[in-house]
Amino acid sequence: MGHTVLLLLLLLLSLGVCAVHCAGGHTLRFLITQILSPTPGLPIYTVYGYIDDFKCGKYNSDTRRVQALIPLNESLIAMPEDALTEHLETQTKFAQELEITERDKMEFIMGFLNKTYGFPVYQRRFVCELNEDGTAGGYEEIAYNGKEIIALDKEKVVYVSVTQEALVMMDQWNKRFDDATDNKIYMENECIQQMKLYLHYLSAYMKRKVPPKVKVSSSESESGIKLHCWVYGFYPRDVEVKWIKNGRDEIYSEESAEILPNPDGTYQIRVSVEVTPEEGATYSCHVDHSSLENPLVVAFGEFFLNC
Repeated sequence: MGHTVLLLLLLLLSLGVCAVHCAGGHTLRFLITQILSPTPGLPIYTVYGYIDDFKCGKYNSDTRRVQALIPLNESLIAMPEDALTEHLETQTKFAQELEITERDKMEFIMGFLNKTYGFPVYQRRFVCELNEDGTAGGYEEIAYNGKEIIALDKEKVVYVSVTQEALVMMDQWNKRFDDATDNKIYMENECIQQMKLYLHYLSAYMKRKVPPKVKVSSSESESGIKLHCWVYGFYPRDVEVKWIKNGRDEIYSEESAEILPNPDGTYQIRVSVEVTPEEGATYSCHVDHSSLENPLVVAFGEFFLNC
């Protein structure tokens, strides 16, 4: 993988592409990424839409069309085909207009901060929130090269700097783009209605439960053996994975394990621990997920596939 591609992937993760939603509420998120010039495998401009932790749509500068990332043949999805087609056409026109504006904003930041070297990456996160009590909220952040520099102040209805270097350009930013009021209104009104539309059609699909598949393996380490437990293909996102020695003692990992999304809307995680082989000792991976009646227990040396 090229250095620039790897850098962009790391910046995408730093912007918080992981699941985010309020307990008892819902979120609709739009994650925008823009680079300066074409890179193999990466469009110049990309938008992903998420309803809670479910990736529901995308748009990029190669296709210039909004695409639904939902299994349209899934019986749990109730959206009529003609309604979906009309919605995608409306969103495509909006996305094409937004692409031009975002390009202008990236060039403004590059010129004002005089940072045109290297591999510039512009990112914007726009989130609307529907709280459990029915109230609306949300936030907007803009990052450059993985560092947040601008945010929407909803109380003052202006964009404000998050870093000292961005402070000098904020007056010109607000005068030039003058979209704080429109974006606040959209965040608390149209965006919420759009979210409710998605929730109406996707709620049954989003409440589905997909049991995890589990593989265990090992590799050599400096201090002994490293055991790996790869848990994948599960939904919803929350899962507990741990290694147990001799059926009772939990082995704590010094490595941070992240739950990562799969392209099909499911999730995966790998939990690894280092152990020193002991005669007669047994090791097993324990997986607990809402789709399971009882936790899965997979002993080291075995292969388990929950079909």
